[in-house]
Amino acid sequence: MARKRIVKTYKDTKAKGDRTKIEGNRYFIKIDLVSIKIEKEADAVGATSEIYIHCPGRFSRSPNEGTFHIERNEVFKPTGGLTLYSEMKEKKGGQSMEFSFKVFDQDMGKDDKLVDTKLAITLGQSKEYISFAENGVKVKISVAANHSRF
Repeated sequence: MARKRIVKTYKDTKAKGDRTKIEGNRYFIKIDLVSIKIEKEADAVGATSEIYIHCPGRFSRSPNEGTFHIERNEVFKPTGGLTLYSEMKEKKGGQSMEFSFKVFDQDMGKDDKLVDTKLAITLGQSKEYISFAENGVKVKISVAANHSRF
């Protein structure tokens, strides 16, 4: 019985125009909420605080409708992170961008501003965790400004 010899040949499977090296000045910026904690009661009437967050961008309010109901000394940790802001930016690497980050307590008449801070993000940085506290509110967010090939 004769044996049939099988020879494997490999083709170049790279897509046309595929870039292995990242070129250009495009960055994907993403801000996620990791946790938020109310240390002192912000609401004078009820036992819970009705919280919402403002970040820059098209969908600036989080949640879009309604509020997060957080009790005193309760830690709110969204599962899988809650994306507050994401955008593709085209700028030179190493530059920094500033974003405003605000946390409000919703009341009947006027909403109280609990946190008002500016974030400086360096383009090209990997994921970084930032925590800050103002007016009895502790906030922890993750910020990433990764280089993109798209």
